[in-house]
Amino acid sequence: MNKISFIAAAMFSVSAISPAVAGDSLVLEKAGFSLSGMELPVPPAPKNNQWSTLKKIKVNEAQPDMEKNLVGMIRHGENIDKVVKELNGNGFKAAALQDNLGGYMVMVDVTGQDAADRAVGLARYYYVTAVKVSRKVYDQLFGFGLKSSFAVKMATIKGGMNHSPVDIKFNKLDWTITGGMNHSPTDLKIDHEAGKITGGANLSPVDLKFAWSPEEVTVEGGANRSPVNYTVNWKKGLLEGYANHAPLKLEFSMGEGLADVTIVSVKGYAGRAPVELTYNKVNGHIGGGMGHSPVDINLVNCDLYDFLQYVFLFIGGN
Repeated sequence: MNKISFIAAAMFSVSAISPAVAGDSLVLEKAGFSLSGMELPVPPAPKNNQWSTLKKIKVNEAQPDMEKNLVGMIRHGENIDKVVKELNGNGFKAAALQDNLGGYMVMVDVTGQDAADRAVGLARYYYVTAVKVSRKVYDQLFGFGLKSSFAVKMATIKGGMNHSPVDIKFNKLDWTITGGMNHSPTDLKIDHEAGKITGGANLSPVDLKFAWSPEEVTVEGGANRSPVNYTVNWKKGLLEGYANHAPLKLEFSMGEGLADVTIVSVKGYAGRAPVELTYNKVNGHIGGGMGHSPVDINLVNCDLYDFLQYVFLFIGGN
């Protein structure tokens, strides 16, 4: 175990850092998050895991130009050996450091990698209380007006479900959803000012209205050649209504306030078929079964909130 001393802002220096422990697997690349709540005139996003994750990322004021390493501050009382083992097992190149107050941190080597993506992935772990990044990396994530901030406005959902490939892109600058799934092209426009979603998906015209509040969102109109009306209540963990000429009900719990909850279960029914999914809040993967079909999709720069809000897209093949 390495031990370093620090005072005030000079928390650590490069000379005090030992070489990072190399990991054998690929670096975690799909830590989903989005900044949709910061777009105007959209109201603020509901308090959820992605926002608590982003709030952990801070500028390393002691060394704001240190771009090849991230520093993760570890919650007091954690077993640092287990923390490092888990991080390296998930593809991070992490080494443990100890301060003179008995606390721990991890130094993560991101040489040759996308440091912004790695910072978000690291921040998703419940035992990481803060992630210190360079000024450049911070601006890549939060620097409005910078070209680099474009990337965090682009979200994707890729994989397979409903016995069909899934390749969907959410553009949160132009507010469009494009791509394809259910063996059909997807081309939708979201108008937040009018509260409307229009276009085409699942071989059907889409004409929906939505009403948003911090507690819930209601979507109603027509899609999948069927009347649509459902409400997602984040606090209750309940999506209920109808779509595809059938009742729709999904129950879930994001585990807000429970630091060690990383797996979310989604259960219920849609299109007269059972739904049983698991969502990994760390890597953005959704797996399980839906519509008598296996589900294996990865969410990047978005999360379960996006999946549920636009669920009419994903049950269209049922």
